[in-house]
Amino acid sequence: MTESNRAQHSDAVTTAWQFTEQVPHGRDLGMQVVSVNGNQVCMRLTPQPWMFAEEDTQEICTSVLYSLADSAGGLAVFAGALELMPIATLDLRMDYLRPAIGDRALLAVATCRHLTDEVAFIHCDILSESDSALLATANATFMRNTQGQRFQAGGRKKEGA
Repeated sequence: MTESNRAQHSDAVTTAWQFTEQVPHGRDLGMQVVSVNGNQVCMRLTPQPWMFAEEDTQEICTSVLYSLADSAGGLAVFAGALELMPIATLDLRMDYLRPAIGDRALLAVATCRHLTDEVAFIHCDILSESDSALLATANATFMRNTQGQRFQAGGRKKEGA
């Protein structure tokens, strides 16, 4: 790894660790970065009662799993690219295999599978931390380098970013 790539990787890792403190959505949900290893990120979320789909069950609302997968996937883009840049989720598909029960912490393990200059391809598994049961899988694409020309209604270009 060149000195430049090492510095960029360090920046990406630093960003991942700061994610839980600086991104309000992640902080509000209680997401924590567990590890960043190469192109893979592991995040943890401890469920809270307000995350349950219904008051009389302890099943976690699926949108919480979706948010966890999206956040871990975004961080995996930084880890895989070894650089920081504006990104945007293009597509995220989740397959729910079994309910996530609120008495167990969740782990999201997101891996950057492939990068092009413009798109990152991510796979993410959501697991129950206590028994490593696979709860859901996700595949996502993220647009890279989203900063640039802006467009206004009517097709007119607006300068700036």
